[in-house]
Amino acid sequence: VRQGYFVPKNPQKYTGDVTKIIYRSSWEFKFLNYCDTNDLVIEYASEPTGIPYWNPILKKESTYWVDCYMAVKSPEGTVTQWLIEIKPNKYLNPPEEPKRLTEKQTLNYARHAKQYVINTAKFKAAQVHAAKNKMRFGIITENFLFNKV
Repeated sequence: VRQGYFVPKNPQKYTGDVTKIIYRSSWEFKFLNYCDTNDLVIEYASEPTGIPYWNPILKKESTYWVDCYMAVKSPEGTVTQWLIEIKPNKYLNPPEEPKRLTEKQTLNYARHAKQYVINTAKFKAAQVHAAKNKMRFGIITENFLFNKV
């Protein structure tokens, strides 16, 4: 997993402290670079806001830090604000039951199921938060990152 501090080519587009733009994966790095260099993206931020949500596994209130914020201007001049999560596509769907229940496959299945339940709760909270703030919530996967960016 590649992580570090992102150095923008267009620091005026970044909302927040440009010396503290953290990325926690090569996918986040790729998306930050997309925001920084795409002319339609007029501003962006990394981990812009914490959203409270009910964690169904821990059975308590937790905070979900959305990966990115971006504002995109359409060619017609309309600005759309987005909260963006960057996740592998496999974590957006419930896990498939393993064909053979070896210890390793059972542990992986349980880990994936737990993550799916938590992600579902986080994404619901993010959609509500975005709607309340006249924004949209989107999830970017490898399908976008490796086909468009």
